[in-house]
Amino acid sequence: MAGTGEDGRAWAWGGVVTGLAGIGVIVASGPLWPFEEADLADNAAMVARFDDTGMWWVFVTQLAFTLAAFGAVVFGAGLKRRLERQCPAGSLVPMTAFLGMLLTGAMSLAGCGMGTEAFHLLRKRAESDPDTVMASLGQLGTYGWLWSGLLLTAAALVVAAFRQGAVGRWIGVVSVVFGLLLAVTQVTPFQYMALMVGVPYLLVLGAAFAWGRRVPA
Repeated sequence: MAGTGEDGRAWAWGGVVTGLAGIGVIVASGPLWPFEEADLADNAAMVARFDDTGMWWVFVTQLAFTLAAFGAVVFGAGLKRRLERQCPAGSLVPMTAFLGMLLTGAMSLAGCGMGTEAFHLLRKRAESDPDTVMASLGQLGTYGWLWSGLLLTAAALVVAAFRQGAVGRWIGVVSVVFGLLLAVTQVTPFQYMALMVGVPYLLVLGAAFAWGRRVPA
């Protein structure tokens, strides 16, 4: 396959695609919360604020989550192969980095499922139970955003950078910074913020591996 041989970097663009898809999720989610504070105690009032564009913003969110899911797995698979070439034999670093991306992709795919339910509820919002509609939107705005699996990838890259010399030290520094930010989202009741931290992190990583020095097989 072109671009995926011993010197290929096509996989690295999976990280960029995932980051850009995350931006798409953030942008498309904005119109899904057109509420005022006074509405928070009244689900019927919140649903009444939606027009016919609401379900299409859900659809865009679902598509963005799909791109993020598959981009994350491709990036993770390529990153694993890249690290296996540089890390000591038997190191857990490559697999750990991959599993972090796999978890990120899995949660993004879960977001797609939440989008399906929310789309149809908003499509038939006049006949739907407002409590169910808002519960579905709450799930859409939570599950797919839990990119905390990136903590594993960040930790693996820190080890790869500072202990094994498998990647540049600056990637290790970046991974420490974003890893700490991801950890904060997990020890506070704001886990969905992990997506907002993961977006710039994956854009940086994807660009770094796409344009960085080549590693022979």
